[in-house]
Amino acid sequence: MRTLLLLPVLVVALGSAASGTAQTKPVILAYPYGRECPAAGYENTYDIWAMSTCNCTSYAAWALAANGRRVDWFQPGRMDAHNWPRVARDAGIPTGTAARVDAVAVWPKLTPPFGHVAFVTAVHPDGTFDVAEYNLQRRYRFDARYRVSSAGATFIYVPPR
Repeated sequence: MRTLLLLPVLVVALGSAASGTAQTKPVILAYPYGRECPAAGYENTYDIWAMSTCNCTSYAAWALAANGRRVDWFQPGRMDAHNWPRVARDAGIPTGTAARVDAVAVWPKLTPPFGHVAFVTAVHPDGTFDVAEYNLQRRYRFDARYRVSSAGATFIYVPPR
């Protein structure tokens, strides 16, 4: 009986490896400032990129770094969420209107005057996408949203390091 149960698992694993379709999920948990949230947000402490901890920008910066993406393009003092696309383009990093896994989604007009950023974790065939984020639905806390529309969003396609 054990052989029968293991066989389908082995076939699925071999099939994924052979086709090259195995996809790793992005790292979205283990944000190092998470244990301090929401207090750190209220106290306005800063992370290693000079962004306010427990805010969307700090979390997105951490998610990029944790997933092997470049973070050398950040400019202290210019990283309010609404400004991320401009700073990225100035650094030669492409932006666009289609979601991609490991991209940063930016809503410049959401939560004025700062805007909002989130890390894209999945893209669905209908064009909707999933994100991991901080400080949108719950103040200074982690959230994940699913099947988000791309309306009003700009995406930053940050290359690997």
